[in-house]
Amino acid sequence: MLPNQSTENNINESTPITQNTTNEQQSPTATIRDSDGKLHRIFLELNSLTIQLLNRKSQPTRHSATIPLESVLCIRSNRVRLRCGMPKKLPEIGADQPDLVSACWKENSFRHNVLFIYYAQRWNVFTWRLKEAALFFESVNDKKEWERLLNDARNALYRPKHLLVFINPFGGKGKANGIWTNEVEPFFKLANITYELVKTERADHALETVRELDPIKWELLDGIVSVGGDGLFNEVLSAAIIRTQLESGKNYNNEQIDMLNTPRVRFGIIGAGSANSIVSSVHGVNDCPTAAIHIAIGSKCDIDVCAVYEDGHLLRFSADAISYGWLGDVLHDSERYRCLGPIRYQYSALRTSIRHPTYFGRVSFALSLDQLPPSASDDDTGSGPSNPLKIPACTDHCDLCSGIAPIDPRYPFHWQSDFTHVICCVIPCVSPFTPYGLAPYTGLNDGTMDLALIPKVSRFKNMQIMRKVAMYGARFIRSEYPDVKVFRVCRWKFTPKAVILNEGGEPKEEESGAWNLDGKFCHNRQINR
Repeated sequence: MLPNQSTENNINESTPITQNTTNEQQSPTATIRDSDGKLHRIFLELNSLTIQLLNRKSQPTRHSATIPLESVLCIRSNRVRLRCGMPKKLPEIGADQPDLVSACWKENSFRHNVLFIYYAQRWNVFTWRLKEAALFFESVNDKKEWERLLNDARNALYRPKHLLVFINPFGGKGKANGIWTNEVEPFFKLANITYELVKTERADHALETVRELDPIKWELLDGIVSVGGDGLFNEVLSAAIIRTQLESGKNYNNEQIDMLNTPRVRFGIIGAGSANSIVSSVHGVNDCPTAAIHIAIGSKCDIDVCAVYEDGHLLRFSADAISYGWLGDVLHDSERYRCLGPIRYQYSALRTSIRHPTYFGRVSFALSLDQLPPSASDDDTGSGPSNPLKIPACTDHCDLCSGIAPIDPRYPFHWQSDFTHVICCVIPCVSPFTPYGLAPYTGLNDGTMDLALIPKVSRFKNMQIMRKVAMYGARFIRSEYPDVKVFRVCRWKFTPKAVILNEGGEPKEEESGAWNLDGKFCHNRQINR
């Protein structure tokens, strides 16, 4: 039975290992028998192990299976029970395997010559689970030799050895501890990964821990894993980036720096929060075993990270989204009702919709290179050097349009208005509330952000827009609702009403909205991103 045909595969009886030497060095091979007496030949190649079925004349057939070494989690001499592709209690070394009994096993006493390979395989489009291949060898020496060959080939690939794990026991539905114990820790133990576990007790606990980590521990660390929501992940991410800039002597508070140093360590996230948009956007699904498998086998996916500044001071690094207006107020209000779990978002959405807030301000931005107009000489509305995207005219008196104030060349486009929504997404932001993505066209690592601006609209139209986004995604929103403007930008800035009026008029009383920076909130401020 081949490895891609069942969850548990029994292969037994082998001939000694052969290595053919010609002008080119051939791959190690061995001929084995399975529990049904069928012959197989195994080939260890540079990046994979191939198992080929042989006929009665020991000739190769067209049936074969390949196990990529990069997907191999571990190679063991004793078996691990798998239930739905997830490891259960690990047996002690030398323990019997009573459920793996066959005629060949009993008669030839192969139980001490077996080698188990546990590897990751895709179960459906997005979900991954473990599968097992059992190789039975004729002698202990053959088994040990193949174990050495396979481990040497696997160890040549990147694998995390020591991780720092943060758990937020209060996030989401409060199930982070159970998720770690039942769905994550068994994979790490199976892969022989050591880890240090920290349970967060307050806001910024993880940030402080990473920044104050002993230098020796920091150097030995291969990665940082967060078991919680998006806020915990961005907290850990911010701490690691800040520490890296301090070590390299860069001023991370300088918003004019185009590029910061990338941290040496890798980051992993296990979705145990309410939205879990980062892990859903990266893996396509919020499945904890899938995320644990990718961490254990050393999978890598580059994602964009942006920096958020206020008056030249860094507020946070973010790999998710920032929101202001209706959505920002919903998320801010929901913090009061964390005890309700994820349903708090629906309750806060109802409360905020009744109030229906809008906020006046100016959004200035720079388009990404692929969105720049072919010429920048025409000025249709005074909204910038050109208006190729049909940016609406500014409302009230705009000092930039009238020429009273100079336009910052770093932000050549702007729009001043009353806004119902100001939303910026660094990644697609897939979540249970937006299963098709809040910004479905945003790339994971293309160096750009999608900036969505919705001016003052009626309460009914706002609910229509939010309903469409939640049920069908944001792909067709712009065609159905021309008021919605979306720009692909590399940087942008928000100037609140109080600052604008202080530039050329008397400040007035205004209601202050809340910015949501991945779970961290600040009130109506001048934000650069």
